[in-house]
Amino acid sequence: MTGQVVLWALFTGGITGAVWVAIVMFGRQKRIEAERRSLDEVNARLDDLDAAEDRVAELEERLDFAERLLAQKRSGPLDRK
Repeated sequence: MTGQVVLWALFTGGITGAVWVAIVMFGRQKRIEAERRSLDEVNARLDDLDAAEDRVAELEERLDFAERLLAQKRSGPLDRK
C-alpha cells in the first residue's frame, strides 16, 4: 500500500512538473515569436529609411542641378548687357 502511494505521488508529481515545463516553454516560445516579429518590423523600417535616404540624396542632387541652371540663366543675360 505504501509503495502504491509513493508511486502515485511520483507519477502525479511528474505529470504536474511536465505540465509546468510545457506552460513555461509555451510562454517562452510566444515571447520569442513576438521579439522575432518586432525585429522583422524594425528591419523593414530600416529598409524603408535607407530607401528614403537614397531618395532624398537624389532629390538634393536634382535641386542642386536646377539651382545651377537657374543661376546660369540669370547670370547669362546680365553678362551680355
